[in-house]
Amino acid sequence: MYFFEFIALCYQLRNRDYLPLRVKNVPVMCSLYVGGVSWLLGDIFTGGLVHLGQSPVLRNCKFTAIWLRICIGAYYVTSLFALRCYSLYYVFCKGKAFRGRVMLISLGVAGLSIVAFGGVSMVLPTRMTVWYEEILDMCNYNHTYVLCVLLVIWAIWAYTAVMTWKMRKIPFCFNERVEIFTSFGILLVVSLLNSVCLLVFSVYPAYLGWRTALLYTNHVGASIGYWVVMWEPTYACMFHRDEYLQYWINILKEDQMEREYEYSTNLNPETTMDLIEYPEIPFKERSTLGSTTISDIYTANVQ
Repeated sequence: MYFFEFIALCYQLRNRDYLPLRVKNVPVMCSLYVGGVSWLLGDIFTGGLVHLGQSPVLRNCKFTAIWLRICIGAYYVTSLFALRCYSLYYVFCKGKAFRGRVMLISLGVAGLSIVAFGGVSMVLPTRMTVWYEEILDMCNYNHTYVLCVLLVIWAIWAYTAVMTWKMRKIPFCFNERVEIFTSFGILLVVSLLNSVCLLVFSVYPAYLGWRTALLYTNHVGASIGYWVVMWEPTYACMFHRDEYLQYWINILKEDQMEREYEYSTNLNPETTMDLIEYPEIPFKERSTLGSTTISDIYTANVQ
């Protein structure tokens, strides 16, 4: 799963100047991939899936649990989902481009909050956070600390829920509505399953079914969140590059969203072309087509 995402990321970075990809902020999506890999490693090292006793690095549970699994992993990935919702709110509700100082401040606040949580966790006594249990050969968590970690994840989900509610009646240009509700659903499922596994089962790595379910839920959810945002422009860039660019620009012009997406100031003059005049398409029908079957749109418009 992460291997295929890595290949896709390399392609997206190589074609990051393609406008439908550029507006998805490929560097931020790369950081989402790094966060997902870190989360995977943290889940493997602290979830009873490998032996820790033979490696002093793996026995350092504060590093593997606090930084790999919680901070760089779970917190960063879920925070990016929440920031994606906020960026769409900023564009479609406030009518402004999410870039420059606003984007940097948003990412900075999220990043500093994560670093602050990790820093405080590191200076707390070991028995108040997480430690290596030699008899069980696994990392063991303080129950109160687990509760604090889960409260932060639920707070991120609550923020996403508020943003989703505020945008429930907003007309979008492409498949942003799918992105929003997918992020909301993924964070809800991840929060619920992590709460059940970590609070109900004090030594959940001893339960093969639960630890496997938690591992797959966390990372299938992160992968779905990545592909929901990136699959359409990536597929279009590979197979319908010029046609989709025309469609993409025409939709922005039709919805009067050129300023928010800033396509006109970034468009390379060499790629500018006579735009195809697409027939008027009701928004709901157009959004459904645009988010599911791109080739059908091209066929319908040509006919």
